[in-house]
Amino acid sequence: MSFILKDLSIITVHDRDSETFSRYLDSLGSITASYFTFEVIVVDNSNQNEKMAQFRQCYPNFNFISNSGNFGLAHGNNLGAAQSNGKYLLFLSPDTLVSERALMAMLDQAKVSRANSIISCRLVKENWTSCKSFGLFPSALTLTGWSSKLAKLFKLIVNPSQNERFVFPDWVSGSVMMMSKTTFNAIGKWNERFWLHYQDIDLCLRAKKMGGCISLLKTVSMVQPIDKLYRFNVELESLKKTEFNISRHEYFSIHENGLKEVLIHIFLVLNNLVLGFFLAIPGLILFSNKRCMIAVRAYYKLLHYYFKAFLLDTWISPRSLKHPEAFTLRVGKSENFATFRDDNG
Repeated sequence: MSFILKDLSIITVHDRDSETFSRYLDSLGSITASYFTFEVIVVDNSNQNEKMAQFRQCYPNFNFISNSGNFGLAHGNNLGAAQSNGKYLLFLSPDTLVSERALMAMLDQAKVSRANSIISCRLVKENWTSCKSFGLFPSALTLTGWSSKLAKLFKLIVNPSQNERFVFPDWVSGSVMMMSKTTFNAIGKWNERFWLHYQDIDLCLRAKKMGGCISLLKTVSMVQPIDKLYRFNVELESLKKTEFNISRHEYFSIHENGLKEVLIHIFLVLNNLVLGFFLAIPGLILFSNKRCMIAVRAYYKLLHYYFKAFLLDTWISPRSLKHPEAFTLRVGKSENFATFRDDNG
C-alpha cells in the first residue's frame, strides 16, 4: 500500500453482505482517474472475515480495515479518515454506484470552495427518480413528519435556495459528502455520540457555524440502488426505525438547551409512544405481515431505550461507544445489522 499523498481519499463503512456492495466496489475499480489521484479505504464493521478476504483479493489496491466492533457509521468514518492520505475526503455509502464524472465535478468545486465547506451531488435511484439527500436543519416546527407537512402547508418553512448548478441546503446526506481534510479536522470530525442517523446533519451544522457553505451539485449524480435483500428484514428495519428516533433525541440534546430542549424531548417521547402504539397494534394480530411485525419490534426497542435513557440520564444510543454502558458491548459479535445508509428520512 502506497502512502504517497493523494488528491482524494474515498472512505466507506461496510456494514453487511449485499449485492450492492459488490457493485459499489466494481464502480470504484472502473475509475481511470487520469485527472486526479485517489485511494479507496473500506472500514469493515460486519466482522465477515471470509467475505472481506475475497474482496481484498479482488481489489488489492484498496485499503480494507477491520474494525474491532460494531460501533456505528461515525466511528467507522473517523477510523477511515485517520488512515487516509488524501488532501480531500469523500465519504460514500457502500450501496452507491460511483460516477467518475461526479467525482471530478465535486473535487473541482471542493478546490474553489471557502474554508469549512461541504460538497455533495444528486442521489438517484436506478429509475432516475431522486432520493432524499438534503434538507433543512431540524427545528421545533419539523420534529415529526406530520408537523413538517403542516409547517410547509402554512409556509412556515421555506425550501433551500438554489440556482442552475447548485442547491444550498442546511445539510447534505452522509451517503455522498466531500470536504478537505483540513475542514474535516477543523470542524471536529464525525460525532460518535450518533450511531446511525443525524451525524451528517450534526457535521453540516458545525461546518456552517464555522462559516462553511453546504452545497449540492445539481448537474451530476450518483445512483443508489435499493437493497431488496434487507428491505423487509424485521430485525434490521425495526433497528433502523428505532435508531432514527434515538438519534433525533441525541441531536436536540446537543444543539438545544434549557426549557426548549425539555419541551422538545417531552413532545418526541409522547409522539413516538402514542403513534408507535397505534402502528404496533396490527402486528399483534397479523404476525405474518412483515410491515406490521417491524412496527411491533420497533416499538419494543423504543420502550427499552426510553427505560434506559431515563435510568441513566442520557439520550445516546446504547450502541455508541459514548454510551455510559459502552463497556457491555460485545466486541466482535457477528451481527449483520451493523450500519445502514443514512438517509435521515
